[in-house]
Amino acid sequence: MNTCLQTKTLLVLDDDDLFHRILTFANKPNFFHHIYHHFEVEALIDYLSLNKQLAANLPDVIFVDLSIPVNDGWNFLNTYEEIRASLCKEINVYILTASVRKSDRERASGYTFVKQFISKPFTMDQFREIAGFNALRS
Repeated sequence: MNTCLQTKTLLVLDDDDLFHRILTFANKPNFFHHIYHHFEVEALIDYLSLNKQLAANLPDVIFVDLSIPVNDGWNFLNTYEEIRASLCKEINVYILTASVRKSDRERASGYTFVKQFISKPFTMDQFREIAGFNALRS
């Protein structure tokens, strides 16, 4: 029996409190059932590692900002790449960043689990599109 449930949850890794608030407000039509907010890479990695076999606690989608103080989004992507095989379900990872550097885009393409690299500002149409795509994968 597959214990991985398909509830649509979003986890946001970003140090910008305003961005978290905007996403919460933008979700008022409930594109995602739940949005969880993380501000630090280590706390998120710990959370994923502790819940790796509890599908109901794992998100369906993760938004990652690359420029986070101390441990940045690249550190998250590197560590996530190491632990993702131990997670009981696949999580779609999207990079949402202020970076417009071609080198960042090229580097991100090296992570097979990254679904899309999106430069901020992030639009409602993009939010709706990601939510719709992930609703179809259940």
